[in-house]
Amino acid sequence: MGTIVARKNAKGETRYRAQVRVMRAGERMRAESKTFSRRSLAKEWIRRRETELEATGDVELPGGADMSLRDGIRVYLEAVGDNFGRSKNAALRALADMPISEKRVVDLVPRDFIEHVHWRRAQPVTRSHPGGVGPATLNSDLIFLRLVIRYLQHSEGLPVGPSVVSDAVDALRAARLISKSSQRERRPTADELRRLDAYLFERWQSGRMRVPMWHVMWLAICSGRRQEELARLPRGGFDREHGVYLVEGGIKNPAGRVSSDVEAVLPESGWAVVDRILADFPGRDGLLLDINPKSVGTRWNNACRMLGIVDLRFHDLRHEALSRLGEDGLTVPQLQQVSLHHSWDSLRRYVNMPARRGERFEFSESVGLGVKE
Repeated sequence: MGTIVARKNAKGETRYRAQVRVMRAGERMRAESKTFSRRSLAKEWIRRRETELEATGDVELPGGADMSLRDGIRVYLEAVGDNFGRSKNAALRALADMPISEKRVVDLVPRDFIEHVHWRRAQPVTRSHPGGVGPATLNSDLIFLRLVIRYLQHSEGLPVGPSVVSDAVDALRAARLISKSSQRERRPTADELRRLDAYLFERWQSGRMRVPMWHVMWLAICSGRRQEELARLPRGGFDREHGVYLVEGGIKNPAGRVSSDVEAVLPESGWAVVDRILADFPGRDGLLLDINPKSVGTRWNNACRMLGIVDLRFHDLRHEALSRLGEDGLTVPQLQQVSLHHSWDSLRRYVNMPARRGERFEFSESVGLGVKE
């Protein structure tokens, strides 16, 4: 029996999803779906597929139809997981341990994803989600699951498509249970940076903090690099003559991380920070800073907590770096040479400039200048 469901896409255009199901004794034997721009095309496809299935008797589900969503997630991660970042892969591994992943992929319907969202919202608060799971996190859940199902549809030949998630997304967005992440505009104030500067330098100089967070903080502010990228800067990759440096192993990319090395422009203020790092940690080979990105995040959060600084993430220093360059008059192409964003749409999330420029605490004012280990 065929059905047609009309739905609007992100551009507001109406699309028609045609679905054909074959049931025997109350059990689904086969299900196929396809989306069209016109209802008449959807009706014609249903008529043709029902005729073909009746003529051939090919109603059995393909091999692998017993695959659970948990197994499907594992298949997806094994096949393409290396193309994406740690956060997405970790989220998918977490989803593989949730109740929705116990279901067979071919049995999934929009209601299952709606129930998943309600189940997630009902879970006790955790350290990572002290306010409960938010609409943006739930939206990411469904985006990732939709990618998995699209992959399994084509790689395993399973008769289920991403529209089974899209229909749930439409209903959940209308109910405001899921939403895209809001643009974060948090930047450290001059007073917060002044306090962090003094605290981190004193902790490093006294030997009570082995991770050189004072150096890491200023390198992030003056380069705009992410914390895990700061751990992959080879000393031999700094070219002062051309004002550029090398990031080993590539950078994060929405289209999938490319592992090849890339070059970025280092603003003038960044060279003063690099010179100080080389003076405090002499050597010509190896990495500029021998740090663990996870330790950087932990030490940063601990420092903010000790100083009573609320809701300031290490990643906010990337916002600070690029916003400072925007305030200094750099053009979009010049900003992209520093940040390595491929498009302005991605870059503008990081450039947060108020109408009135406030006080800025500069590296040249740091308590650590002129003081060496």
